[in-house]
Amino acid sequence: MKNILVSIAAAFAFTVFAFKPAFADEPKPLEPGLLGLESTVGLADKAVEKAKSILENAWGIGISGFFDSSWTWASTHPGSANGFHISGRYFDQDYNQLIFNNFNLTLDKPEKDWGVGFHVVGDFGRTGQLLRQATLWHNKLQREGHAELREAFFTFTIPIGEGLQVKGGKFVTLQGTEIILAPGAYNDNISRSFAFNFAIPFTHTGAQFIYPFGKILTVSAGPVTGWDNPRDNNGSPSFLGGVNFTPMDAFALASSIVAGPEQKNNTSNTRVTWSNVATIKPMDPLTILFEYTLGHEKNAPTPTGKQDAWWHSIAGIASYGWTDRFTTAARAEAFIDSQAARTGGFAATGPVSHVNLGEITLTAAYKFTAKLLGRAEIRQDWADKRVFLRGNTAADKAQTTLALQAIYGF
Repeated sequence: MKNILVSIAAAFAFTVFAFKPAFADEPKPLEPGLLGLESTVGLADKAVEKAKSILENAWGIGISGFFDSSWTWASTHPGSANGFHISGRYFDQDYNQLIFNNFNLTLDKPEKDWGVGFHVVGDFGRTGQLLRQATLWHNKLQREGHAELREAFFTFTIPIGEGLQVKGGKFVTLQGTEIILAPGAYNDNISRSFAFNFAIPFTHTGAQFIYPFGKILTVSAGPVTGWDNPRDNNGSPSFLGGVNFTPMDAFALASSIVAGPEQKNNTSNTRVTWSNVATIKPMDPLTILFEYTLGHEKNAPTPTGKQDAWWHSIAGIASYGWTDRFTTAARAEAFIDSQAARTGGFAATGPVSHVNLGEITLTAAYKFTAKLLGRAEIRQDWADKRVFLRGNTAADKAQTTLALQAIYGF
């Protein structure tokens, strides 16, 4: 594990200080680019924008979304025995296949029109299928169709002080740095971190009460049914709360916690996850994010029996906008699954009592038009146990993946 952490720290420092990855606010229109497709795809962009504007004006709601396709290759060549799934991945688990990930449709109504606002998000495609399979709509996880209601919630504001906003319904988690792709909001990398896939939930169902204390501090809190569970599986809600602290434009800190029993028909074994994300913008084109997540579950199921379990994740992401079209990003991460309760040891050939994971990911992104984004990625994963499936029956301590992605937003 020491070698993993040293390798990650060295590579991340080299990327940040030698190549200076960073962030850039997108000017509109885009500057001319050698690979720009404004003369072709740009014509479609204008037609899409015009049609969307007509619908928004007619219906009085905001409409947005995107199309997303990708391809991922792995050096371990996972076989059919595991469905050609790449170990340690979720939304990018399909090996050597061109995948239509998502048609995302997002509808928004602001509070100012009716006094009550709403936000509805639907995912159609492989992402919808995987998100639905991870959501406990039924009594147990099972194969599902290729559509999922990612979010559906309403908001209204009680005129107390600065305004107490109430949000109720199904919504994505507050935790972690990375997100399930949203219109106009994309992760810096194609693949998700181990922390995103295993350390935190994807969604919650419940309520949040959100109050701003001036311009620099916002606090939220409320009951939810738990991790990815609209039904609730034990009759006891969990608590979800968060604090966003933004003392200046160059720095922000988001800290959140979810705590409650998550095991079926059991209210005594509490799971707690505490996530912290710092966002630093030392210069206009540079953004650096640091994440630390700590989790604990009492009497959790593990590959070697039920026991108290801990998990930790430490990650850093840096992105640099070289131009308004071209961006590079680097991510380095260590994920410590002390009792293998979160990963289960992936595809280990025998039960494992713990596993430590690390990864370094380098991604380049290019905007062919304001709506069409292309990305390429190389990622190296390590572990201190043989947990990455190789072929049908073997497992390795490391794997390399290559990925390509195209996203068209509207």
